[in-house]
Amino acid sequence: NLRRNILDLKENYPKEFGRFIIALRNLEESDDWPRICGIHGNTFKANDIGVKCPTDPSTVEKIGNTPDEPFYCAHSETRFVAWHTPYVYQYELLLNKYNTTDDKSYISLPYLFLTNEDNDFSFINEPKIEITLNDDSKMTMTNPLAAENVVYYNEKGEQNIVRRNGFLKPTDSSEALKVRTTNKELNNVMYAENYPTFSSNNLYTEHVKELIDFNPLEIPHNNIHDFIGGEGGNMSEVSISAYDPLFWLHHCNIDRFFYNWLYTKTDGFKNAFTPPQIPADTLIKTLAPFYDGNVYKSEYENYFYGWQNGSLDFLKLKDILNFQEYPYTYEKIDVKPYEVSKTSLEISGMPIPLESTHIEAFLHPKHVALTAENKKDYLAGSATWFGINRYTK
Repeated sequence: NLRRNILDLKENYPKEFGRFIIALRNLEESDDWPRICGIHGNTFKANDIGVKCPTDPSTVEKIGNTPDEPFYCAHSETRFVAWHTPYVYQYELLLNKYNTTDDKSYISLPYLFLTNEDNDFSFINEPKIEITLNDDSKMTMTNPLAAENVVYYNEKGEQNIVRRNGFLKPTDSSEALKVRTTNKELNNVMYAENYPTFSSNNLYTEHVKELIDFNPLEIPHNNIHDFIGGEGGNMSEVSISAYDPLFWLHHCNIDRFFYNWLYTKTDGFKNAFTPPQIPADTLIKTLAPFYDGNVYKSEYENYFYGWQNGSLDFLKLKDILNFQEYPYTYEKIDVKPYEVSKTSLEISGMPIPLESTHIEAFLHPKHVALTAENKKDYLAGSATWFGINRYTK
């Protein structure tokens, strides 16, 4: 079951796309929507008796091992990319659970990959969407991809409408540069030799000189969150980002890079992924709140999802790495030659931002003053701080 680019899915597999859209809308209207989305930032619907996993902030911080952040998502940690693999898979299983069409073929979650090509993403933000049904007939329905049609819950359990204030297709040279730079980082990370330098940025303090030209996967991941969310958007705020339907398509794409990187490092999944490519202590890290059970099973009706886990027995990272056992796959990524950055900029002495922050660097002649009109002409690069572990790291 191939996880496809959503543009390819919509254009070339219209019935499969239709099943995905129907299932997604059904999921969004179910009690399972705030449960699966709430795991990421510990933002569940208030007083939901279906949520069995701990929700007390201090308890979540302890069992999630996310210092100073009462979230389950493992950002700024070596577990970053591995934690999101079972999370995205459980979401995909829920799509199959809520497939109400006659065709019960497996629904694979599509991925979203932003590029500077002339792609038309306008259908994502339209309030209504036309789909093709199994009998080749057409139907227009509420678009479950559009932010205005989706609800989210904040840390107080209060309901709001999802906000999306960024871009999917660059509208000027500044946004085009951001996408180009981010995709260069996604390409370069495929040359990582081991899991910590591939996954997250928590080694910067020890190896900043080694990594100065080599950002781990979490950094371009952060940037894309900011591109889509924009100022004040869900995708720009960790605690509520999973409520934007594009969160899941974005993380499907991030998982695609993980899948392909691991495929290469294990000779097509023929070999076990072991030290020194991954530290021994990382293999036994827990992935709360996911169950310590068979993560690969696909019986969605009887699957034990993360929000149901009140046992405090959690999945370990070593238990999610047999990618050939999942019912999905990805096409091979065409990795381009590694392109080292010609220059780098180190920011020191800047206070750690208390919230998600997008940092832009400009390079311009001394005699030219930066203005709102010419800033895009002198943008040299950018990076996004995603607001995790922001008080101590």
